[in-house]
Amino acid sequence: MHGNTSGRRSLRRIAAVTAGLALGLGLGVSAHASQADAGHRAPLAATAKPRTVSGKTGDALTGIADFYGAYIDAQNGFDPEPKLMKDLRAHYLDSALSKKLTAWERTNHADGVLRAQSIPSRWTVTEKSKGDSTEAAVTLSWEHGAPVKLSVVMTPNHRIVSITPAK
Repeated sequence: MHGNTSGRRSLRRIAAVTAGLALGLGLGVSAHASQADAGHRAPLAATAKPRTVSGKTGDALTGIADFYGAYIDAQNGFDPEPKLMKDLRAHYLDSALSKKLTAWERTNHADGVLRAQSIPSRWTVTEKSKGDSTEAAVTLSWEHGAPVKLSVVMTPNHRIVSITPAK
């Protein structure tokens, strides 16, 4: 077996999760599901209108949405992917923020990215301001309970530098 097999598999997994996220969040990506995934997808109701997805390469808001969707997808399901969650954090989060989140998680016994102990079933990402950095309002929702609203800031070099409760 080739030494880079697990690295390629991780990159393919990140790409697959990001493509699935993009489709779910309305980001303009075309993806074809593999035959293995076909059994997991619910059929589109005959009367349901197809959704349109749009996004922009290099756009900070798209990057924040990609991160949250991929991160939640990595946690969701029967087989959570701790390595993928760690890789997503390493790719998207500034190292100083990563350290702050780790400390917050130890104190609060919850996931610092989500500010919760469980996995949300829905999320929205809305741009609040754009300047040197992009600030987005991220709303995480569960089937039961109040939504969590976060303020997330991404720099022009596509690193998330702040995740705080929204005011």
